Amino acid sequence: MATNANDTTRAHIRLRFIEGVKSELRLISKDGQQLTASTTTVLLLNLSQNGLCFLSGLHLPVQHNYFVEFRMTISNVQIMVRGKIVWNAKQDNQYAHGVRFECSNTLRSLIIGVMNQEILERQPQQQKIHYLYSRLLNTKRLHYSG
Repeated sequence: MATNANDTTRAHIRLRFIEGVKSELRLISKDGQQLTASTTTVLLLNLSQNGLCFLSGLHLPVQHNYFVEFRMTISNVQIMVRGKIVWNAKQDNQYAHGVRFECSNTLRSLIIGVMNQEILERQPQQQKIHYLYSRLLNTKRLHYSG
């Protein structure tokens, strides 16, 4: 149960990647321009409909004047999503970063669907989780179609 406004963003189910999933990361300006000439590969630790956590040797600041853009493949679906770094913490000789997505409701629904597919592929016996994701996805579809 959420106890304050900041806790409500943590109320969503997270898909944890035990072995990690690699993603390409780019730094993007607010107007959509790439800030650096190169991209880097980061390790995704978990994913929710509203954000993700990744591990990298980079120590990215918590600022609202740039976006991080991720290109990843989960359950054979390629996803590109942008967000903002909302926290970071040193973890051994690397940094864990928390990202809150800034995306359309359509992309958010795609992320929910991909998470559901990944859960079913990992543990098909988890019908309760499948039901919760399906219900969430259908609720969003009904809400946005009417």
